[in-house]
Amino acid sequence: MPLRDWLAALLTIIVWGLNFLISKIGLAELPPLLFGGIRVFMVAFPAIFFLKPPKAPWKLIIAYGTTINFLQFAFMLSSLAFGLSGGLTSLLMQMQAFFTIIFAALYFKEKIPLGSLIAIFIAFLGITLLIQGANTETVIPFLGLICVVGAAISWACGNITIKLMREVNMVSLVVWGGLISTPMFMLASYIFEGPERIASSLSNASINAYIAAAYSAYMSNLVGYVLWGRLLATRPVNLIAPLTLLVPIVGIISNAIAFHEKLSVIQWFGVITVMLALIINVFWLKIVKFFKLSLNPHKN
Repeated sequence: MPLRDWLAALLTIIVWGLNFLISKIGLAELPPLLFGGIRVFMVAFPAIFFLKPPKAPWKLIIAYGTTINFLQFAFMLSSLAFGLSGGLTSLLMQMQAFFTIIFAALYFKEKIPLGSLIAIFIAFLGITLLIQGANTETVIPFLGLICVVGAAISWACGNITIKLMREVNMVSLVVWGGLISTPMFMLASYIFEGPERIASSLSNASINAYIAAAYSAYMSNLVGYVLWGRLLATRPVNLIAPLTLLVPIVGIISNAIAFHEKLSVIQWFGVITVMLALIINVFWLKIVKFFKLSLNPHKN
């Protein structure tokens, strides 16, 4: 793969990994649902005036806007607001891969590969270590954990809607999904955060909060999806897709540096276990092939 494409992949991974850190900066001044509403508004405008609606049934576009743009980010931002570390949030969000496999098996009657079943079991052990291994300084907030699981489930549901659309312009889908989810965020913010908190937050927020929302909207969403979509379209999927495993590593390292986030030794084993599960899920066939060749070195 040309150096230009490797640099594009690296830029996307860094942009996505830093999104959790920068979102926490925004959430220090704005409540999560209001922050999410500003974010999706920026995703939609002014791009909505230059992009036609994606060529897909409106019910699927609305489903995408609801699951990916609204529910995923409402839960994710809430998990950060409830005190879950940005590093762990970036890692646990990757559980969407396992939920997607389960939902695809239920909806499309797809058989779950043995490697995925093993990976799901290992990931469950890793999450157990993250919870049980906490000490007084590294306790995981229960509501934060529930919200990040909700975010991963919502992401997986969105993946199913994308599969139902088949070939679709992802940039157009993200932008129009932003338009659909903007009123959802605003209504949810009004109900759960209240008009007084909204008014106070908007009047007291510094430019940093809006820069954080703009980063999440334009860099993480639009630039990230454009670069990643181009790479997936022009380069082998088996080369590009596994690179997303680097996103939680960037998230964990960047948040540890910026916010001095700590994990106990047992929790670090949990992180490694979850990463191992993700690796097994992606590379299962290659792992099996490697062991077969190791056991039968003379077999071609």
